[in-house]
Amino acid sequence: MKPSKIAAEKGYDQVLWLLNGEITEVGAMNIFFVFERDNGKKEVVTPPLSRGDILPGVTRQSIIELASTWEDHDVVERNITIEEVAAAVRAGTLVEAFGAGTAAVVAPIECISYKGEDLEIAATGNVTQRAWDELMDIQYGVVDHPWSFKVNEHISTIESFEQDDPQLCVYT
Repeated sequence: MKPSKIAAEKGYDQVLWLLNGEITEVGAMNIFFVFERDNGKKEVVTPPLSRGDILPGVTRQSIIELASTWEDHDVVERNITIEEVAAAVRAGTLVEAFGAGTAAVVAPIECISYKGEDLEIAATGNVTQRAWDELMDIQYGVVDHPWSFKVNEHISTIESFEQDDPQLCVYT
């Protein structure tokens, strides 16, 4: 696809897809944004499925369900515009962003290019790491969970993201 080729030529890994200024997905992944709110809570936001243009991914739903149990977080499915994201980056209230999908599980986003400006985001924050850790622990049977079924008692350990792990930069 032409947008992906242009993004790659400019040094970005993925394309952030917009529909009338509203964010839909990143590459072939669902997208999550984490905002720091005035009350000290974090708000985990992902676009809703209601328009019919966003894949109802299993990883997306799993993250929504897991994060909904975290006491210091609110999970919200709502439309979010690129302008809101840009303003939050500039204000320092967008603290994390990540893509989520079957292959990547979660992929931190460290930069969004918008109107010639690189909007820098701290990659692999606490929410991104926690989503990764909890999903991997469930997937590999490290913890008992209603979603998992053990087929092999020999479980390998799951390592956390390392600082040198590649991060996503997205292009709009």
